[in-house]
Amino acid sequence: MAFWQGTGLLLLGGILSRLLGLYRLLLPRLLGPEGVGLYHMAYPAYALTLAIATGGLPVAVSRLVAQSVARGAHREAERILRVATTVLLVLGILGATGLLLAAPWLAQNVARDPRAALAIAAVAPAVLLVAAMSALRGYFQGYQQMAPTAISQVLEQLVRVVGIIVLAYVLRPLGVAWAAAGAAGAAGLGALAGLAVLVLLRRLRPPPRGGRRGMPTRRILTELLGLALPITVTGLGVPMMQLVDLVIVPSALQQRGYGAHMRTGAYGVLSGYAMPLVALPAILSGAIAVALVPAVSTATARGDGAAARTLTRDALAAAFRWLLPAAVGLFMLSGPIVRLFFGSPAAAPTLTALAPSALLFGFGQVAAAALQGQGHTWRPLANLGIATLAKLLLSVVLVRQVGIIGAALATSTAYLVWAGLNVSSASRLTRQPMLGSWALPPIAAVLGMAVVLRLMAPSTGLGTLVAIGAGGVTYLILLGVLGGFGPGEREALRSMVQRLRSMLLGRR
Repeated sequence: MAFWQGTGLLLLGGILSRLLGLYRLLLPRLLGPEGVGLYHMAYPAYALTLAIATGGLPVAVSRLVAQSVARGAHREAERILRVATTVLLVLGILGATGLLLAAPWLAQNVARDPRAALAIAAVAPAVLLVAAMSALRGYFQGYQQMAPTAISQVLEQLVRVVGIIVLAYVLRPLGVAWAAAGAAGAAGLGALAGLAVLVLLRRLRPPPRGGRRGMPTRRILTELLGLALPITVTGLGVPMMQLVDLVIVPSALQQRGYGAHMRTGAYGVLSGYAMPLVALPAILSGAIAVALVPAVSTATARGDGAAARTLTRDALAAAFRWLLPAAVGLFMLSGPIVRLFFGSPAAAPTLTALAPSALLFGFGQVAAAALQGQGHTWRPLANLGIATLAKLLLSVVLVRQVGIIGAALATSTAYLVWAGLNVSSASRLTRQPMLGSWALPPIAAVLGMAVVLRLMAPSTGLGTLVAIGAGGVTYLILLGVLGGFGPGEREALRSMVQRLRSMLLGRR
C-alpha cells in the first residue's frame, strides 16, 4: 500500500500544482500568441539543458537509496545524498552558465527570432536551483516518502505563478520580448522556494540513523553515473521532441510562406495552447512513475520478483484507466475546450491531432519507470531513440504538407511508438504479458462516455464544463459497474481525500 499512498500524495501535489498552473489561461491574454511563442521558445533549450544537468540522477538516487534502505544501510543512504548533491551542483552551474552564454545564438539560429534571447537568458538560473532540489527529492523518494516532493512541487508552482503574472504585467510596457522574459525568469523564483522547503523538511524530519557505512564514495559515484546516464538520455525525450518542433516548425512554416510573426504565433498555438492541455493528464502518470521506481527497486533488492511484476502490471493498468478518458475527452471536445480556455478556436485542430499523446506519453512513461526500477535502464533509451527518429522524419514531411497540425500528428505517432516498445520490453523481460483483460472495462466505459459527449455537443463555455462533468461521471459510473477499479487506486484516492481535507481544515 505504500506505493499507492505515495502515488496519491504525488497526485494530490500534482493536481494542486496544475490548478495553480491555470496562469496559462491568463498568459495569452497578457502576452498574446506572439508573446506566448517567445515565452515557450525559451523552454525547449531550458528543458534540454536541465535534462542534461540533472537527468537521471534523481531517479538513480531514488533507486540506490531504496536499495540501501532495504538493507538497513541508512548511513550509506546519507552518503549517496552527499555525493549526488555535489555532482548535481557542479552540473547545475555548468548548465546554467552554458545556457546563459548560448542564449543569443539559440535565439538567432534555432528559434529564428532574436527576441527570444531575453527569455532564454532569464530562465537559465533555474537550472542550478532545480539541480540542487532534485537531489533531495530523489533522496526522500528512495525512502518512499512522497510528501516532501508533493509539498515542494506545490510551493514551487505557487511562487512561479505569482512571479509569472507579476513580472509579465510589470515588464509589458517595455515590449513583448521583455514581458516574455519576465515570465520565463519566474521559474528560478519557484525553484528557490521549492529548494528551501525541502531543506527545511529534512531538518524537521531527520532520517533514520545507523546501519552499515556501505559503499565507498568512488563506488557510489560510479553506481550513480552508471544508472543515471541511460536515464538521463531517456529523460531527454520530451525536450528533444520539443527541440525538434523548435527546429523544424519555424523553418518548414517559412517554406510555406509564413512570415516571422505568423511562424512565432503558430508555434505558440502548438506549445502554449495545445501542449499544456495535453500535458494535464501527465500529473497521474508522473506520480505513478516517480513512486514506481523505488517500489520496484525495493522489491527487486529483496529478491521478490513476483511483487515487482505485480506492481508493474497494476501501475500500467491504473495509467490506462485514467489516461484513456482524458485523451478521448480532449479529442472529442477540442473545439469547445480551446474556446473555453483560450478564446482561440483556431487551436482546435492542433489539439485534436495531439490528444492521443495524453494517453500514449503517460503509458510509455510508466512502462519506462518499471524498466528503470528493475535495472533495465538502457531499454527505454533504445526505444526512445526509435521514437525520436520517427518524430523527426514525420515532422519534416507533415509540417511542410499540413502546417502546424503536422507537428502534432508527428508527436502523437512518436509517443505511440515509444509506448508500444516500452510495454513490449517490459513483457519480454518479465515473461508475462503486461496488457490483459484489465483493459476491457475502461474501453467499454470510455465508449459510453463518448456517446454522452457526442449527444451533448456543447457550444458555450458553460456547456463545455457541463459536458466535461457529465462525461467524467458517466465514465466513473460505467467503470464501477464493470468492476474496473483496482484496490490500490481506492486506497490512493482515500488517502488523497484525507490529506486534502486535513489541508483545507488546517489539521495534521
